[in-house]
Amino acid sequence: MLLSAGFTLSICAGLCAALASCVAKLAMSGEEIQSMCQEIIQNDLLTLLWDCTKISYVLRAISFLSMFLFNGLMWTLFVKSLQYCQSSVQATITNSSANFFFTALFGRFLFGEMLSMKWWCGASLIILGLLLIHKGSGGEEGTAKHDAKKGR
Repeated sequence: MLLSAGFTLSICAGLCAALASCVAKLAMSGEEIQSMCQEIIQNDLLTLLWDCTKISYVLRAISFLSMFLFNGLMWTLFVKSLQYCQSSVQATITNSSANFFFTALFGRFLFGEMLSMKWWCGASLIILGLLLIHKGSGGEEGTAKHDAKKGR
């Protein structure tokens, strides 16, 4: 099953939004970066030059700037997806679902947050609903007609 350009751009926009939320958590919460720093620089020569407090400030500043970068990327990709999707609803649902899904995965693997079976069932239903909306809107045939109307 080939995905339309709008659908792919919406998923990428959702991924960027999830990345923005991850770096925002790092930028606003010093504890996460502080614990990462402690793990990384154990038995390292950097400890002679820098302590974790200095490294933490630098990493938090980088995370803060990355938050703006990922949000800008997300909006750029989302607006571009609106041009290629059959409807703004399709782009919005895809973007929101991808954002929700990737945020949960990053929370689990980067921050050790546990996800219940209830969450996985809910996420599966969201993805299933998303696929049904995409299929119900005409799938590839609808996209070809939409592209022909726009002269692509």
